[in-house]
Parts: sequence; C-alpha cells; structure tokens
Amino acid sequence: MNAPRELRYSLKTGYVIGSLPPGCKYCLLGGKMVIFVTGLCLDNCWYCPISREKFGRKTIYVNEVRATSYSDVIDEAYRVGALGAGITGGDPISSLDVTVNMIMLLKEEFGEKFHIHLYTTGRLIDDSVLEVLESSGLNELRIHPYKAEYLEAVEKAVKYSFDVVVEVPFIPLSNYVNYIKDLLVKLDEIGVKYVNINEFEVSDSNIEAVLLRGLKPKGFTIEGIEAPAIELIKWALGTVKNLNIHYCTVEFKDKVQYRLRMVKKASTVFGLHEAPTINGTLISVETFNEVQGYTIRFNNRNYLVMGKPFPKGEGIKGVLREYYPSRESSTLYERNVLY
Repeated sequence: MNAPRELRYSLKTGYVIGSLPPGCKYCLLGGKMVIFVTGLCLDNCWYCPISREKFGRKTIYVNEVRATSYSDVIDEAYRVGALGAGITGGDPISSLDVTVNMIMLLKEEFGEKFHIHLYTTGRLIDDSVLEVLESSGLNELRIHPYKAEYLEAVEKAVKYSFDVVVEVPFIPLSNYVNYIKDLLVKLDEIGVKYVNINEFEVSDSNIEAVLLRGLKPKGFTIEGIEAPAIELIKWALGTVKNLNIHYCTVEFKDKVQYRLRMVKKASTVFGLHEAPTINGTLISVETFNEVQGYTIRFNNRNYLVMGKPFPKGEGIKGVLREYYPSRESSTLYERNVLY
C-alpha cells in the first residue's frame, strides 16, 4: 500500500510533494555549477530574468564568469569541486553543437556520475535532437512549455532514458495560475515524473513588464506571492496523483543553493594567504611589512599566512579584505587592522 502524499517544507528545499528531481538534490549539496552556453533563444517570454548583456548573444559563462574556451569550464569545475552542471541559456538547443560538445567534454573529463541537466523551452525539440542529447550522456532534460504546443516536446521526451522535468515560474495572476493547474493535470496524464515551479524572479530585464501587469516587486520577487503559491501547491496535492512537485523559492536559491555552491568553491580554492568563511567568501590580510615565517608574498604583496597564529604587539599594520572566490570579484568588505 502506497504511503499518503503530503506537502513538506524546509528552507533547504522549499515546498515539496513527493521527491525532488535528481538535479535539485545535487544543488542541495552545493555540487552544481551553472553553465550559460548561449544567449540565443527564439522565444520571447516577458518574464525572462536573463540580463540584457547576455540575451541574444553567442556567449558562454560558467558560474557567472565569462568563459572564452571549454578549458575555462573544465578549470572552473575543478575549482568548485563540481559534482554536476546545469546547462542554461537562452535556449541551449539554439546552439546544439556547443551544448552537445559541452556535455560530452564534461562526461569525458569527470565520468558518467557527473550529473548534467539542461533547460529548454521545447520549441526546437524533436526526436533527432532528443536522440543526440541522449547519446551525449545528458541525465535530465528540463522543459519550459512557454506555449501549449510545446507539450508535444514533453510527450516525446518522456520516451527517452534521461529524466524529464517540466519547469515553470509561478506568477500570481489568475489566468496564469489556471494555466499551471491545467498543465499539471496534463503532465500527470502524460506520465511526467517531476515538475519544478519556481518563485517568480524580478530582474532588471523584466521589471518593466512586471509593473505593466500590475505586480509589485519586493526584493527579488513579487509582493504577496507566497499565499497564492501555497494555495496552488495544496490544490495540486489533492488533485494530481503521481507528479512529484517542487516549489523552489527565491530564498532557497539565494540562502541555500548559491551559498552552498560558493562555500564549496571557497573551501576548494583558498590559498595560504586566505581563509574561507561560512558564507562562501574568502578573507585575507595584506600587510605593509614582510615578517619572516608569518607572511607570504603573493602578486607582489605581503599577506599574513592565515593558518598560523601571528604574535600580536608587533605594530604590524594591514588591511583585512573579504571577497567572493571568483576571478572577477571585487572587495565586499575592507578595514584596517593592527597587530
């Protein structure tokens, strides 16, 4: 006899009915890196949060850092101790050659256990594309059916060996909530296992469209979004029978997913002159003196060796800095210190 379905919540996961998609479980470990393979996309979703600098351009970013070669991607995977990757865009299928090369390269370098999921609208999905993705080693295909006809892509995809996840944003407008309800019923009939409903994300690129629709931004999301979202999830609990549903909150992405990824990276890449923090940042102390045995020379500057207690009362002046472990990070915090 099957156990009764229930709605669970925690900061670590958001709201869940059933189980999380495999790709989300890797995010909980801070083990996924994000690869933006292209800004090209033939759809024009008004709520798309991708920056204007990226959208529509053939450009690659890995964990928000510009990549100029596949080697940059591999290097970053080692730097963060990645267990997998999420491939996004734009629509990665718009640059299928780059996408497939990326998947195959990562699998060759890190092995079959390296979990890769990919996001697409479904517009360009057909059996030939699905066959290529399956043969490349893709583990999970996430489809955003921006239009009703894109459900055909979902119906085709569930016949393949990778996991299929349908992913949509939650928008607190009555017509859109009804669309999601109809979608969930159809997905349950099709035999889809996983659905991710993402709390709406407000960005510089969609804020005008948000305001035009009478929605009020609050931080990185929309004011009053939680109550109708929970109402929808509770409706789904009593209506659909087999879908595993995950409502992914902005709070989870910010305080858990992103933070854990940065913690993992900081603990992997820190140097002798640095110390990782519980927030995924690095700290270092640059000194204006060179003290034998207690300082190290790096990039023509003197730094305290962070793992070695420094004798106080020596009158050594320095600057303590905090920053993210990224090649392009600026200083988050800085203050003068005296030893």
